[in-house]
Amino acid sequence: MSKVIGITGIFGSGKTTVSSILKNKGFPVISSDEIVHQLLKRKDIKDSVTKEFGKDILDENGEISRKRLGEIVFYDSNKMKRLEEIIHPEVFKEINRIILDYKKKKSKIIFVEIPLLFETKAESFFDKVIVVYAHPSVIKKRLQSKFSDEEIERRWRYQIPQEVKKEKADFVIDNSYSFQKTEKQVEKILEILCCN
Repeated sequence: MSKVIGITGIFGSGKTTVSSILKNKGFPVISSDEIVHQLLKRKDIKDSVTKEFGKDILDENGEISRKRLGEIVFYDSNKMKRLEEIIHPEVFKEINRIILDYKKKKSKIIFVEIPLLFETKAESFFDKVIVVYAHPSVIKKRLQSKFSDEEIERRWRYQIPQEVKKEKADFVIDNSYSFQKTEKQVEKILEILCCN
């Protein structure tokens, strides 16, 4: 019987770091961000999103620029809601499809990295949920070359606060320190998951 484990956390907390540790240890990890990236290239989705948000979101190659799209939706909650209505059902369809593939391959534990796990009320979809946490000042420092503090905080406003996510979690990984410390916490969780 396969276990499906959700990995979540706020923007910049280090979900991708945890996912990369798991991948290096040979576990399958499904990234909902990667799925969104692929979906935005799919003709029907691309047409719907472009129709909704205008041609200005396209880059010089005619592809949807996630940066331009982000600049629109992170400043307008109604537009964010509209984008989620287009994208989220397709994301979950694809996650389900990939999980079934892994189950057929007899994968014991399947991890799914999903930033908006609690926001989309997807808890019942998973056997356990891991929340990746990092101190806000640490996140801002790590992201300062790509995002301003204002941009980071604007993204956080669309997410359930870290403290609430931690309370809802089965496991919490504190990613405020070194990679090695994060890896040790991942290993401890794996011991529990593999033995139960």
